[in-house]
Amino acid sequence: MRYQTVRDIIGHSKSLHQKLGEFYRSLEDKAEMERVKMLLSYLARHEQQIEESLTRYSLDASQNLWDEWFQFAPDDHVEDLVRDLTFKADGDIDEVVKLALAVDDYFIELYRKLAANASSSKVKQLFENLVAMEELEKTRTVRSALELNDM
Repeated sequence: MRYQTVRDIIGHSKSLHQKLGEFYRSLEDKAEMERVKMLLSYLARHEQQIEESLTRYSLDASQNLWDEWFQFAPDDHVEDLVRDLTFKADGDIDEVVKLALAVDDYFIELYRKLAANASSSKVKQLFENLVAMEELEKTRTVRSALELNDM
């Protein structure tokens, strides 16, 4: 098990969200259906907004919180998650939603594990807040996809 600071873990998440935004933009360029392109564009913006939220977290939190060491650190690399995600150019909205939900579930599970293994109540609260943020974003993604299907 690797040791990292909370700052390192949040940096890992920010990096992953940036890579996911780039991934969704690359899929948008390849997608054939206009509604699918719209959803992928939304998802790319969504990842950028989460990355910005994580930056705000890091600016607002106390230095002590960010420098706290954490024994349970993610061993995954950004490339691993993105590499495992697949999508065909002729894919439909349902396939994009399945892909996006897999990403959201990854972060929800990661932050739950981190919260469960937190060494202080402040760190636990940080990761519980991130679970809530990811769950909200998951709901928004589904809602946006349903709206596109209704168009």
